[in-house]
Amino acid sequence: MKKMMLLLASLVALTACSQSKQDTKESTSTQMAKETKVSESSKKEKELKFVVAPQYEGKTSDLIELGKKLVKDHPEVGSEGNMALYFTGVISEGRAALMLVNKTDVNIKKDLNFSITWSYDGKTIFKNQKVSYFIKDSGELPSHTATLILLPLNEEQMAIVDGMSDPSKMTLQMSDVNAVE
Repeated sequence: MKKMMLLLASLVALTACSQSKQDTKESTSTQMAKETKVSESSKKEKELKFVVAPQYEGKTSDLIELGKKLVKDHPEVGSEGNMALYFTGVISEGRAALMLVNKTDVNIKKDLNFSITWSYDGKTIFKNQKVSYFIKDSGELPSHTATLILLPLNEEQMAIVDGMSDPSKMTLQMSDVNAVE
C-alpha cells in the first residue's frame, strides 16, 4: 500500500510540475477554491464496507475478520467507478483469498462471470481463468463494498503463490465482467 501511495504522490507531483505557465499565474484565491473543491469531493467519497453472504451474517471466522480488518485498514483500495481484485496474502486449505472490491455505483444483485489473469515474476498462476461469483453463495455486492472470494490452487500454483515476496512483481487483472441472466 505504501508503494501505491508513493506512486499516487509521484503522479500528483508530475501533474503539478506539468502545468502550463498560464495555470501557474492563477491567483492564490482561485487555487485555494480548487483545493477546497478537491478536499470536499474527497470527503464525499463513500466509505468502503465489507459484506458477507446472508448465511454468514452474525457469524465470524478468520476470513471474515480478515476482510473486515482489510477494509478498515485500507479503505483506499479500488478506484472510483471500477471493480477490482486484490490478493490478501492469505492461503487457506489450498485456496487463495482475493478481495473483490465494487467501487461502482451499481449494486451487484446478479451472478457474475469474469476472467482472472494473475502472475508473479513472469510465472503464470491463472491466465484468463473464468470465475463465477454466485449471489446465493457469496451475497449481493452493493456499491462501495468488498468481499472475499476463495480460488482453488493446484500444487504448481500454490508453489508460486507461497514464493511471492515482492508485491511489485505481481500482476492481478480482472476482465470480461458479465452479469449472468
